Amino acid sequence: MSIYEKGSELIRKTKDILKDGRDYAIRKSERVLRIERVKADIKTFKKEKDEKLKDLARKVYEQYSRNNLTNPDLLAICQDIKALQWQIDEKWTEVNNLKAKKV
Repeated sequence: MSIYEKGSELIRKTKDILKDGRDYAIRKSERVLRIERVKADIKTFKKEKDEKLKDLARKVYEQYSRNNLTNPDLLAICQDIKALQWQIDEKWTEVNNLKAKKV
């Protein structure tokens, strides 16, 4: 095999290696992009689920406020929420009283 043939063979192999590397990089980039898109979908679904759970909680608490709630587990949770709201209201009253005092 002549030097010219060896050089041509080396160039061909180098081109093949570069092409394979480029193809691999493209596949890997596409895979990473697809993963990120799926993660974004998951994030969107989680946000939507959280909003639905908040809506559900508000509706349950509305039923509790109207004395239409009978489930003992839900009643207990709503009573805890009501007690926490009383504590919050008391603390705000304390803050307002402290602000109203003259130094």
